[in-house]
Amino acid sequence: MGFGFSSINLAKGIRETWAQGYHLSDFFADLSAGFTICIIAVPMTMAVAIACGVQPVHGLYGAIIAGPLIGLLGGSRLSISGPVAELAVLIYPVVYQFGFGGLMLATWMAGLILLIMGLAKLGRVIEFIPYPVTTGFIAGTGVVICALQIKDFFGLEISTQPKYFIDRLVGLAEAFPSMKMGDTLIGMTTLSVMMIWPRLKMPIPGHLIAMLIASLVGIWLPTIAPDLTIATIGSRYNGIAQTLPALLSFPQSLDLEAIRSLFGSAFAIAMLCSIKALLCAVVLDGMSGTKHDPNAELIAHGVGNLVLPFFGGITSTSALSRSVANLRAGARSPISAVVHGLSMLLVILVLAPIFSYLPMAALAALLLIAAWNIFDIQHCLQIMRVGNRSDIAVLLICFGLTVLLDMVIAVGVGMVLAALLFMKQMANITGGRWLLEATPKKFHKRLANSVMVYEISGPLFFGATEKAMSTLREHSSGLKVVILKMKDVPTMDISGVVALKSALESLHKKRIFVILSGIQVQPLDSLSRAGVKPFGTKLAICASMEESIKLAKKYV
Repeated sequence: MGFGFSSINLAKGIRETWAQGYHLSDFFADLSAGFTICIIAVPMTMAVAIACGVQPVHGLYGAIIAGPLIGLLGGSRLSISGPVAELAVLIYPVVYQFGFGGLMLATWMAGLILLIMGLAKLGRVIEFIPYPVTTGFIAGTGVVICALQIKDFFGLEISTQPKYFIDRLVGLAEAFPSMKMGDTLIGMTTLSVMMIWPRLKMPIPGHLIAMLIASLVGIWLPTIAPDLTIATIGSRYNGIAQTLPALLSFPQSLDLEAIRSLFGSAFAIAMLCSIKALLCAVVLDGMSGTKHDPNAELIAHGVGNLVLPFFGGITSTSALSRSVANLRAGARSPISAVVHGLSMLLVILVLAPIFSYLPMAALAALLLIAAWNIFDIQHCLQIMRVGNRSDIAVLLICFGLTVLLDMVIAVGVGMVLAALLFMKQMANITGGRWLLEATPKKFHKRLANSVMVYEISGPLFFGATEKAMSTLREHSSGLKVVILKMKDVPTMDISGVVALKSALESLHKKRIFVILSGIQVQPLDSLSRAGVKPFGTKLAICASMEESIKLAKKYV
């Protein structure tokens, strides 16, 4: 593993498209899909930005910049990128504590981390994170997102929502007497339409119909009941500016202390972006028959998030629902992602005044549905039902930390748990045993009590060496020759080298001649660099068991 672009198919999606032939019919298919996804993405990106605690226009800027850039550079052909609801759980605390400038710096740092991960070719490593870890903290984000939407759904009067979940619930409970009937009716109407519409199996996305109905109801209600007030994007944020994303003078205050304070959040954002991006790419591969390059995908997301802060866009990654809709809309290439971004830009320039009529309660209802889908109770119950104790424990720990403390902590603990689970699994398949039944068959009777075969199987690394070596040290008394059968040891790290070297020294002190049999290239090279080489009556290395047996007979 090393840095560099060798074997990384940067811009794989667009290059494969041109290589296979791109025709006018393909362009029109991408054009249609891009416009369709734009219509789907506009209300969602604004809702995500509001959930993050920033102006809704910054969500639109995120999709406008990230969609085309990540689509063209990435290793997945049909992914659509932009702000996603899961990131709101990480972004909101950053905005709460450090403001919008802090978010831009955290986004830039996350982009740099993603870029380094891609150049280091860690794309496949991310895919090894255990399912209970990712399910746990992604399900936790669903619960936190729900809590963030209660304020606008019921029109509660809360100046700022606390950073932590329990404090937030207490604040919501105290503010509940300030519930606004108008906002509540809008929220309930939107939620009902979005729940009923899919059963009608109409081709128009349900949330668009829900937003339209909610806006019309929001305009109509005050005419029949003047006392009812409806909070809208216009009343809360003075609408959406009809301007292009402007180049900002970022970073305004880049200093070491700010980097230290934001590093944990930036790392968590980068990890969530990478997990979402690669999960989306895998799902699209299964549906379309394509094959993505995970390292190119990480590099593309790194570049996209490095550029976003300079235009005021919030952190973005692949959006699974939009990407699947892109595929089903007939997209053929990353050109659809470019059309999606340009279409959103056109929407801002032409239709921005209309967005002022969107009720805040309707956008909150939209995110409540998204949060329910993120929570994915079926997958959680499946793990609880069929998983072992460690899987269930990991799921509950990651879920609990995300909800009760902070997703930064949850991601960090989740990564440690992932590493510990991996080590435990590797340790379970690594071990050593005396092949007692092999000795009488292979050796003359008079040699049976002086020569034994000890088989080591599985990778020898720091989590498994002691298990393999303890029996060898303890039960070798009285022997003249020990044959270490290492044919099934594919790899060995420095801990394995040190442990094996220590075991050899222990055997040499007992005047036991050791034969390493069938050792593979990587372990042999590691031992050689550590100074473990054939030496007189202490150590020999043979390519096969037959050679080892002949040498043992000769020695005895």
